[in-house]
Amino acid sequence: MIKLTITSKTTRLVYDVNPEIRKFKETDRDKVRKIATSTVTGYPRSDLKLVADLLTNYYLNYEPEHLLIAEVEGQVVGYLSGCFNGSRCRWIKSTRVIPKAIVKALFRREIGWKEVRYLGSFIYVTTHGGLRNAPPSGYPAHFHINISEGSRGKGLGTELANEFISMLREAEVRGVHVRVRQNDRRASRFFRSLGFTRETGYPILVAEGNEFRTSRSIIYKKRINDST
Repeated sequence: MIKLTITSKTTRLVYDVNPEIRKFKETDRDKVRKIATSTVTGYPRSDLKLVADLLTNYYLNYEPEHLLIAEVEGQVVGYLSGCFNGSRCRWIKSTRVIPKAIVKALFRREIGWKEVRYLGSFIYVTTHGGLRNAPPSGYPAHFHINISEGSRGKGLGTELANEFISMLREAEVRGVHVRVRQNDRRASRFFRSLGFTRETGYPILVAEGNEFRTSRSIIYKKRINDST
């Protein structure tokens, strides 16, 4: 069903998709990985298994209880990968997830010059003070939302975010933060609409075709429980 919504400035179509927001099930694993690789930007794409491993393996293997699924008419069309403790996440990623993903890629013999250059540049930027990974003090939780191309703009991201924030509130987590590419105005507007406030920016490394460049990522944060 299609609803016609009239606003003061524009007329736009809003789809009544009646989504189901639910907890992750093991049968969702491949669908989550596929959405991750089909929507990501800024990563070398010659080995999509490596990209999927880097983006999803922590959340699938170490914190699946905080991974939410958006399902419409029986089809998985998006997900939220959430983390309650950013410091723990950072440690596990750096010592287990990333090294294991790279070793697997090497054994597949699909990792190419672009991946080698990307990893080398990543290390260079990190050692020169960029690529901030530590969560802002008092805001340990974080999350990422990925929605498949044809299902965006229908409120699924808001449904997923609100459900995750409810989980944080119930668990008495003090605050949550997200990271947004500096020029992603749509994402910035989205998080501001949820009550997030901008904190600061930091350099990141992105891949564009055969080249790599530094960009900036912006942290947005939201207080959940003031009493903890």
